[in-house]
Amino acid sequence: MNKYWSLREEFFKAMHRWPSMLLFFGVGAILGIVISFIWPSHYRATSQIFIALNPYRTFEDANFLALTKPKYQNIDNYHYWQMSQLEGAIYLDEFMQETLNELRKSDAYWESVTTEQLSGMLNAEWRSAGKWELIAENSDPQHAAEAAKTWGKVIIKRIQEAVLSAQDTFMIDQDLQAVADEKLDTNLRIQQLTDTKLSLLGWQATAQELPKDQPLDPVQRWQALAIAAQPAQFTPLWAAAMDEQPASDASLEAYLTWSEELQAVIDEELAALEKRLDSLEQKRSDLQEEYSIVFDQSLGMSPNIEIEDVKSLPAKIVRQSSTFALIGGAISLLIWVLTQLVIITNRDQDQ
Repeated sequence: MNKYWSLREEFFKAMHRWPSMLLFFGVGAILGIVISFIWPSHYRATSQIFIALNPYRTFEDANFLALTKPKYQNIDNYHYWQMSQLEGAIYLDEFMQETLNELRKSDAYWESVTTEQLSGMLNAEWRSAGKWELIAENSDPQHAAEAAKTWGKVIIKRIQEAVLSAQDTFMIDQDLQAVADEKLDTNLRIQQLTDTKLSLLGWQATAQELPKDQPLDPVQRWQALAIAAQPAQFTPLWAAAMDEQPASDASLEAYLTWSEELQAVIDEELAALEKRLDSLEQKRSDLQEEYSIVFDQSLGMSPNIEIEDVKSLPAKIVRQSSTFALIGGAISLLIWVLTQLVIITNRDQDQ
């Protein structure tokens, strides 16, 4: 009688009983396949849409430039950003709710379905811009087909609206930039006129010490003309003021009177510029509010996206027979191993 038990020897003997192991695995796999046909199956329906992205207008997208500077600026990042934006948008509650509302119009089944449940039935498969597959899974083939098709229609409708809003944001952004440029020019003009007014006051203070009834010194005269010429523009006010400049042999008093007229012109233009600044700020505020509204409606989409329907595929039954067969075979294999352990244990006890 052998008193010693060897795991290696017992394992060697068990492996030589491989036909029984294969038999157990095969029976388990067959039972798994049978169960897969008994187990309630589900149906998968697909709606295909086509998404195009114009790469040549990438860097005209102000939002893209604002988000990417200074990290990166290339088409690949732009493409990934837009596709990620689109994928995130199609699962939004508002998309699910609108899809559910459309489904309820034609089928009472959807009355008891929530947006969370609907979202659990839907899935999108894509690799890049191009053909996207919108998938719906349900125990009823008609409901699966309805969900996939309706979801696709809602996505196309909402994304097209979002793209139009994105195009509006681009135009509003251009208007905002134009307002900002005009505000800058206006502020620069105000600063120029303010500096000119201070220079005139300084010139007047210096000229007050000279005889008022004598012709003006050429140096003083050219200083006055140079100060007046800096802000002069082709406007009726400035044209009239420059035409009234005194003659070269005019007295100091005439030039002082003229400098006061120039100050009046400056004050009048400054008042008009201040009003213009207020108007521009109001316009900027209105445009900014409009931009915020339209940007929310754009869902962050690019104005360069094009989307259209392709086709809807009929629902197909989805059976996980291979998975059930693998699970059945694995369970049977485990049972075979446990059986061998029992046999070995009993034999050891007998010995």
